[in-house]
Amino acid sequence: MPDIAFWNKCNSKCIMCTNMDSFINQDSSQYNLKTQIEKFENYLLKGGTYLKNARDDSFLNLTGGEPTLHPDFFKLTAYFRRRVPLTRIVLLSNARKFSDSAFAKKFMRVAKPPFEIACALHGSSARIHESITKAKGSFNEALKGMENILKFSRGQRMEIRIVLIKQNIKDFENILKLLLKRFPDTSKYGVIVIHYEIEGMSLINHKKIALSLKESSRVINKCFKIISKFEDFRLYHFPLCLLNARLREYAWITLPKEDRIYAKECRACAQKRKCLGLMKTYAKHFGRDEIHAL
Repeated sequence: MPDIAFWNKCNSKCIMCTNMDSFINQDSSQYNLKTQIEKFENYLLKGGTYLKNARDDSFLNLTGGEPTLHPDFFKLTAYFRRRVPLTRIVLLSNARKFSDSAFAKKFMRVAKPPFEIACALHGSSARIHESITKAKGSFNEALKGMENILKFSRGQRMEIRIVLIKQNIKDFENILKLLLKRFPDTSKYGVIVIHYEIEGMSLINHKKIALSLKESSRVINKCFKIISKFEDFRLYHFPLCLLNARLREYAWITLPKEDRIYAKECRACAQKRKCLGLMKTYAKHFGRDEIHAL
């Protein structure tokens, strides 16, 4: 199933967002209820309507902007659930709207499992989180939203996604400690740590947010003990050679082949088939010198 741009507006302005301002500024009528239904029905009938992951039928991604801001959010969510009742649906959200208990409760009634909410957390404090989202109050709203998702869940799964950039890499361990303190039962949610992708606003802001894989891996490698406390923990976009041996089992390949490459050093690597290699956009900006064969 494809990635579907559910809504193009957002109540945050994250400095490493993979969308461009041009996406946010589009006429939103192309994302209204009627148009979204027509587009998905055409996809089910003919395929080929969407650009990303159109050939992967294992899940359906509802993205944005911020999907929860859609004026017909519940109607459209119910429609997708009804049309593909057995497909795993993942809603990507900043979790802020879920801070409203009534909103969270209604969502759980509509979004019947298999359904996941992938929430974003960018720092262990309002100062760090909001220096990235550029939205005052977003830190407390996100945490309250996550609390409500866990509290009112009817079998829906929650993910917490941490996108690493220059502004929060030194705060990484503190973010994990905050999660263990606020949400101690780690069987109820998963944690995904992502080295940022260089596209959209993250490309425009690249000089400001630039973080090498070597730098982010160095910090992650020091956090094995706390990482091991989480029942479901994943690392996205990390070459295996930069991770300690005991952390390599957490690394996932989530990008299609056309978006990643291998350096010449990878030819002799015993772990190549299990490794992401490098994101093409990363290699373009940082080169390939950081990696080596295992």
